[in-house]
This record gives sequence, structure tokens and C-alpha cells, in this order.
Amino acid sequence: MPKATNQDLKKMLRDHELKATSQRIALLKLLNNTYKHFDAEELYLELHKRQKNVSRATIYRSLEALVDQELVNKLDFGDGRMRYECSRGGDDHHDHLICEQCGKIVEFLNIEIEAQQLAVCEENGFLPTTHTMYIFGICADCRNLESEPEIG
Repeated sequence: MPKATNQDLKKMLRDHELKATSQRIALLKLLNNTYKHFDAEELYLELHKRQKNVSRATIYRSLEALVDQELVNKLDFGDGRMRYECSRGGDDHHDHLICEQCGKIVEFLNIEIEAQQLAVCEENGFLPTTHTMYIFGICADCRNLESEPEIG
């Protein structure tokens, strides 16, 4: 998705019957222009680093409003920190690989896995409405760090 302008984001918010406040625009712009998965505190710190005047409470309220309107996805990777990513529309389905050591998150889409999941649902007379797949493990970078000999 191309980087969204402030005008694009204002229209998006208004189309979803949300006030286009400067804080919501800054938050949505940050999420929309990256594929990073932020928790609320990281969003707060990043916006402050960019000299945006926004409170933690505003971040939390805005995130919930954006999630409710399906403009932002809320992700639970099981570590007690909710993560957020921009919703990229109806074609945005993807799954996640999560490194248990460094926290790196990799998005992926595998058509064969998706087809197999649908086949399992069909075999069991199950009508899926949504699904989420998280695969936890150790990324290549962390595995390489473990195998490097110690110097000294």
C-alpha cells in the first residue's frame, strides 16, 4: 500500500465516522506507513520522538476506536503485550512467525496452508469466519548468534 497522506487518513477516519483528530491521524499514519508491529507503549514513545503531543490515554482510546472500525488489527502473541498493525483491507490476510528470543515478527502468506485449512473446515462441515496462525520459534539471526564461538 502506498504511503497515506494526511488527507487520505482524514477521509478514512471520517468514512468510518471517527473524528479526524491530529492524534488519530499521527497514530494511523505511523501504523499505515510501516509493517512493524507496535505495542501501545512503543506507539506512544515513537510519536513523542516525532514530537507529536499525545498522551498514553489518548493512544489507548484511539487504538480501541481504530480496532472497532477495523482500521487497525489487534494481535495477541501470548506475551502479555497486545500488538497493533494497520489493516490493509479485505486482501490483508497473513500469518506471523515470531522469534521467541529477539521478538522479530515476520508476516507471511502461504496459499497451500490456506487451502489446507479450508479443506479441513469443509471435511468437518465447519464454516470458518476468521483464523489466525502464529508460529513461534527462533529466527535465523538468533540461531546464528547461538552458534558463534565466544571470543576471549
